[in-house]
Amino acid sequence: MLGRVLLVLVLFVANVATGVGIVYSKHSMRKSFIELQALQTSFDELQVEWGRFQLEQSAWATHGRVEKIAREKLNMDLVHKERLIFLKAD
Repeated sequence: MLGRVLLVLVLFVANVATGVGIVYSKHSMRKSFIELQALQTSFDELQVEWGRFQLEQSAWATHGRVEKIAREKLNMDLVHKERLIFLKAD
């Protein structure tokens, strides 16, 4: 009789421990999934920002803009044929 009570008690404790383990596991999975969704959202936002930066870089690096800055700020001009000097290495 004492053996059966002990067996029922052990099985009850094992059953409760298993239930707690399952609840903990589910909770942990939900937290991880929420974190994954937040990271995916952050990744998507960073991808959009990266695309904007690439567009901005291509706009700043256009030939016309570079030439305009070279003329206005650096006082550079196109080289004319008369001002070209060719050096010949022997």
